[in-house]
Amino acid sequence: MTGPSRVTNLAKEPADPRALAQEIAREARARGGLLLFINYEGTLCSSVPDRRVVALSLLARGALVALVATPSTRVVIVSGHDACDLETQINVPDLIYAGCRGLQIRGTGMPFSHPVAASMRGTLPLLAQKLSDSLAPLSGVEIEIKELGVTVHVRRADPSTLPAIIAQVEHLRRTYAAEFRVWRSEAAVDLFPDVGCTLSVSARWIREQSACEGQGQPTVVYLGDDDAEADAYLTFREYGYSVHVGQRTGMSAASYWVVDRSAAIDLLAQIAFAWSFHPSSR
Repeated sequence: MTGPSRVTNLAKEPADPRALAQEIAREARARGGLLLFINYEGTLCSSVPDRRVVALSLLARGALVALVATPSTRVVIVSGHDACDLETQINVPDLIYAGCRGLQIRGTGMPFSHPVAASMRGTLPLLAQKLSDSLAPLSGVEIEIKELGVTVHVRRADPSTLPAIIAQVEHLRRTYAAEFRVWRSEAAVDLFPDVGCTLSVSARWIREQSACEGQGQPTVVYLGDDDAEADAYLTFREYGYSVHVGQRTGMSAASYWVVDRSAAIDLLAQIAFAWSFHPSSR
């Protein structure tokens, strides 16, 4: 069965969470499985200034627990955080964690760490020190060395300084770390090895692993706000649904959109209800 073909509603109006969830559940039943990718920073993570990883809302946690308990279902949390940190903080059994933008994956039967990215760990302390020295005059900035990259946390920074922060990070990357790639979000600027292992590549790998474990060709859903990863949206549209969180932009390749995180969590809960309680899962 080939991937579904549908007309994007980006030019019209936000998706109705209940109607979209029911459509997803119907197609997942027809294809025999559901593979759900959720961008942590863009969907589940609320804006708390003084915490790197925050607790899930009760609604989001309940939806995740219900989904992973349903047969023929896999749920993948995508994040710039280290996978082990996400696993500890979220603490929902049987989730899969695609940390550092897919460079490392933790979860039942799916351990993976990109070997080239792992071999570049020795450069991270120097890169972090260069960033610390360069950004020292700017208040509210925190540098963190991760397992496979370096992150500049900007939640506490004055919003007016963000362009300067991003410019400095880009300059240092070009000068000292051309083999790295810059990722931006509202909370952080990440530097991860540019090894051709984008989110779309990780998504295909996880989908292939799911198929090998007897789940057939599941309907794939992606829920997140990262317009910069256009190839990921296009990849997910090939196999199912991609849903952009936040006001739509002309750059987005997502097939649907919801207005904000609250609507995204509502959609997640509606998917959990529509899929978890369908007759074939009992």
